[in-house]
Amino acid sequence: MSLLFIAAPHFPPSAMPPSQRVRLLVKHLYKFDWQTIVFTTDQYYREELADPWMVEIAGDKFEKIEVGCLDQRKTRKWGIGDLGLRIFWPLYRSLKKEAKKRKPAFILYPVPPWYIMVMAPFIKRSTGIPYAIDFIDPWVHSSVKKGFKAKMSQWIARRCEGFAVKNSSAVFAVSEGILNDLVTRYPAIRRMPLVAVPYGVESSDFLSINPSKVSHKNIMIRYTGAISEAMMPVVNALLKAAVLLRQEMNLRFEFTGTSYAGAGMSKCSLTDIIRENNLRDIVQEQSARVGYREALELSLGADMQLLIGDTTPYYAASKLMGMVASGRPFFAIVHNNSFPASFLRDLKYEFIFEFDNQSILTEGAIVELAKKLSYAISKRGSFRPVDPNDPVLQKYTAYAMTKTFSDTLKSISNE
Repeated sequence: MSLLFIAAPHFPPSAMPPSQRVRLLVKHLYKFDWQTIVFTTDQYYREELADPWMVEIAGDKFEKIEVGCLDQRKTRKWGIGDLGLRIFWPLYRSLKKEAKKRKPAFILYPVPPWYIMVMAPFIKRSTGIPYAIDFIDPWVHSSVKKGFKAKMSQWIARRCEGFAVKNSSAVFAVSEGILNDLVTRYPAIRRMPLVAVPYGVESSDFLSINPSKVSHKNIMIRYTGAISEAMMPVVNALLKAAVLLRQEMNLRFEFTGTSYAGAGMSKCSLTDIIRENNLRDIVQEQSARVGYREALELSLGADMQLLIGDTTPYYAASKLMGMVASGRPFFAIVHNNSFPASFLRDLKYEFIFEFDNQSILTEGAIVELAKKLSYAISKRGSFRPVDPNDPVLQKYTAYAMTKTFSDTLKSISNE
């Protein structure tokens, strides 16, 4: 078997998207003759909520090495909370030491946290071990948030990303859009494997879920997950459509886990939009994140789930495959040039509204969105789940996702 190191600061019991990505990989890598060692840190040093169920469903087909980390309870006093910064030197030392001793075939760096990719070329230089980067989210953004920290982060990103990417042996990403942006910035990387690998789905995740049903007269519509700044115009359009629909339907919207902040630090982000649309009586926001199991229970217990895209075409929507595999109806509001839009079109999925950035908040778009949401709600009782054996869906199972990673890495090692 070939040995693969994965540098994963976020790993079960964390339920953050990077943790989900890695736990799906480690569950299947052994089937492709990979022995996997995950380098992570103790949950004590992570700020996200712990979900013990994540440990259970990750399986045991891997080895885990926990490395030290600066305590966020102390570093937060100096304005440093990023896990990639806090774990950087302990992770660097551990990876370098173990790479020299155990000589893996590859080191994989799933990001975020993005700062860990900066160590990759230096470890390669001192050990000779090639590496690959997996972009779960882009590091460099075209628009920068206000504030010194955000601007400084992007200043560092623009100066460090290229060095890490150009010295890698392959680059993975959850969407073609992220890869296209990287090629635009660094044309020389065209020579290496650039592989778009959307999130895979593990259908067994849904077998033991007991949906959290709520008994009331309203039609319950739920979104569970973070709301980014790029998603705010989409949420605004949705709530404006809700204003039109409230006269004909008894609707209730619940947004749960909308903040990216760690436990005890979350703040509601939709308050102003809810107030401006006069929807405080039918829209509720709970900003604190919940565990993966609870998120599934909430989503599957709704009359209608929501898949909300954002204004960037590269947004891959980590919840997409799970919603399709869940067998429960969901309504998708997605960018017309995004992977979720093309994937749902290939499935001939009916409950979808596609938008472009120029028209998303126009009166015509909001009226059309209201019509399509109304149609989806009215037809939810006759909803037909996507066939699990549909070849379009089969391309995006966790097994298929892992095979793509494995085939790419093995093709490089055999060159």
